[in-house]
Amino acid sequence: MEAVTIIDVAPRDGLQNEPEVLDVTTRVELIERLLAAGVPRIEIGSFVNPRQVPQMAGADEIARALAARGHNLAARASDDSFRFTALIPNQRGYELAIAAGMRHVRLVLAASDGLNQANFKRTTAESLAEFSQLAIRMYQEGIAFGVAIGASFGCPFDGYVPVERALSIAEHAVDLGAQEIVFADTTGMAVPTQVATLCQMARQRLPRVTLTIHLHNTRNTGYANAFAAWQAGIRSFDAALGGIGGCPFAPRAVGNIASEDLTHMFNGIGVPTGIDLPALLAASDWLSSILGRPLPALTGKAGPVYPQVGIAANYRR
Repeated sequence: MEAVTIIDVAPRDGLQNEPEVLDVTTRVELIERLLAAGVPRIEIGSFVNPRQVPQMAGADEIARALAARGHNLAARASDDSFRFTALIPNQRGYELAIAAGMRHVRLVLAASDGLNQANFKRTTAESLAEFSQLAIRMYQEGIAFGVAIGASFGCPFDGYVPVERALSIAEHAVDLGAQEIVFADTTGMAVPTQVATLCQMARQRLPRVTLTIHLHNTRNTGYANAFAAWQAGIRSFDAALGGIGGCPFAPRAVGNIASEDLTHMFNGIGVPTGIDLPALLAASDWLSSILGRPLPALTGKAGPVYPQVGIAANYRR
């Protein structure tokens, strides 16, 4: 079967909503453990005001530490190929990320004005206007970028978000030069039929960019939504080690889908991820010890049935 790509966002979306503030050294070790488990792409943090999100302080130090350890921060501006990325909400965040050596970034906004105002103190249209100016700089400076669209499936402030609104924002982002579009279920409001519809329409209307789904398991539909996205042709997924995290600016936005649980699901249906699941489970155990509590992910608790791809083949009809 065609492989999928799992992008681990635990160092960013995972930690940003946790009560603990981990130091830079510990967060670099988290990234190193993810790399050792074969995770192909990692979101290392976000370049935001540390007074607003203290868990993300030191993102520049993390980028420099990775470079000092011999990790290549480069990305090809012609496509979405990257090893490391970071989230940036505005021009200041972009400048900090580039100064730290990042060569792939994800711009972020919300599909709803309600969440965009809560998160970034501006409307969605105002964020897009700033991105239009940033896109010119990124093109001139050879920086590759994606655009993450929060609340693509629903907003805790505005309620239902029409599919057309999320798609029109995505089309605008692609026109600006984005090579990746991330449709994010920020507060876990989506259901599988809704995810399938958006993914199918996005694949038809945005055939030349990578489409990534970013799901939360807030209401226990995250993995059903991931499977629906995969059936609809999506091959790129955000997830967080241990299932930690959420958005600090949205009520009840807890729990990314867990990288180890998602990997286990794909292993069971014979879809390669390139990830060493036992090593990923060991990394999750380590993170649990660092945070001092059990994490939401379940595969480590129950034990994997499918530690590797193809082991479930005998169960297929």
